[in-house]
Amino acid sequence: MKFEFRVATKSDVEEFLTWRYEDIYSFYDNSIDKNKIEWILSFIDSDNNFSIYNEDNELVGNCSFYYIEEFLCIGVQMRPDITGKGFGTEFVKSVVDFGKQKYNYNCIDLTVAKFNKRAIKVYKKLGFKVIEEFVNTIRGADYDFIAMRLVIDTDELVEIRNV
Repeated sequence: MKFEFRVATKSDVEEFLTWRYEDIYSFYDNSIDKNKIEWILSFIDSDNNFSIYNEDNELVGNCSFYYIEEFLCIGVQMRPDITGKGFGTEFVKSVVDFGKQKYNYNCIDLTVAKFNKRAIKVYKKLGFKVIEEFVNTIRGADYDFIAMRLVIDTDELVEIRNV
């Protein structure tokens, strides 16, 4: 599957705000609280937040590149109806490769809720390593998180085995 990265439009962001995930993954719903809504709205015409379209011109996800202190980080989100269907590795690899081309980084960080075993499996397959575990309070509840880092040793884009 090929993906195209575009500057997020108002229409894209309006669709992101409708995304609802099932079961424990509802934690990732975009309209769940004011702070997340404001963050999603900030995607419009941003230089560091992108809408992701497939080869059929369907909006299938989004990604963000941002700094925490001196560390470049990514945020990745797939449209709810395509999660858990085996596209995660290819999808996240495309985000990593796009980011490598755009930002020319040698390492990239991300955080993921510890309960999200599907995403963690994808990140590990792509070479991300756990660098820290921590608890964060979100919407009044404590959640366990994992910080992961991908170090790219060469100027080549990430190569994935068995994709």
